[in-house]
Amino acid sequence: MAKKEIKEVAEVAETAEVKEVKETKKATKKTTKTIAEPEAPENKPAAKKTAKAKAEPKPEVKEEAPVEKEEAPAVVETPKPEVDPVEVSVEQKLVALYTLQQVDSKIDEIRAYRGNLPLEIQDIEDEIAGLETRIANFKEESKKHQKDISDYKIKIKETEALIKKYEDQQNNVRNNREYDSLTKEIEYQQLDNQLSEKRIREITAKDNDVATKVAEAQMRLTELKSSLDEKKEELQSLVEGTEKEEEQLLQRSADCEKLVEDRLLVAYKRIRKNARNGLAVVGIFDEACGGCFNRIPPQHQLDICTHKKIIVCEYCGRILVDKGIIAQYNA
Repeated sequence: MAKKEIKEVAEVAETAEVKEVKETKKATKKTTKTIAEPEAPENKPAAKKTAKAKAEPKPEVKEEAPVEKEEAPAVVETPKPEVDPVEVSVEQKLVALYTLQQVDSKIDEIRAYRGNLPLEIQDIEDEIAGLETRIANFKEESKKHQKDISDYKIKIKETEALIKKYEDQQNNVRNNREYDSLTKEIEYQQLDNQLSEKRIREITAKDNDVATKVAEAQMRLTELKSSLDEKKEELQSLVEGTEKEEEQLLQRSADCEKLVEDRLLVAYKRIRKNARNGLAVVGIFDEACGGCFNRIPPQHQLDICTHKKIIVCEYCGRILVDKGIIAQYNA
């Protein structure tokens, strides 16, 4: 019996070992299949997917490319209208400034020939405007006086009617107390009438003063208007003789201003405004400034003759030019 049991145990152990060997073989076969087989099939779909993924965005890139090509010309065309400004040399600027100064000086001479007529005409016009407003105020005041006088007259009529009423009531009184009260009312209304008459006299006197002032202002106004007409005719006769020349000079002055840069033009106008004779650009005469007649140092004279920079007088602030610039202007 013991031997049979030992045999059965041994058979069971052998069968178990055989099963384990078979299972291990199957497992190794499966692992080798999983390692070998997935590489080919899994790589193929991945390659297909990547190929599809690469193939899909290509049309989008092709569609965006023409848009970039269309925008490129607009970017290139923008700088085309920009043109570098022509640089003007210092010598040309000095010639333009001296020419502008000479033209403006001629305009000043023409305007000085007219004298103070424009200023006188302006003063007369201002005085006429002031007189007209003054007369208008006087008339408004006179209207107010007339209204006050009419109001006081109406009040006097009302008080007279009350006085007559109280006098009629005095004839029908019953006792002395009523009579005394009516008498006081009559006296009060009479005093009110006297006050109104006094106010009317005062307002009438004021109105008469206003009327005299209006008459004087009217006389002065007529005199000023006649004088204004005479001065305007005189100015018109002067302007007609120099109008064409002045227009030509103004046009030439505007052309010269275009050749001068803004910074220099502003400085020129400021110096010209502060100068008594209106000279902002002057020449050198006998080694001295033509505006203030102060001596110019030799180094400054050399810098002025080279025409490399704009030199200003250290005493009066005027722009200095040499004989060469003046010769170019005269030529």
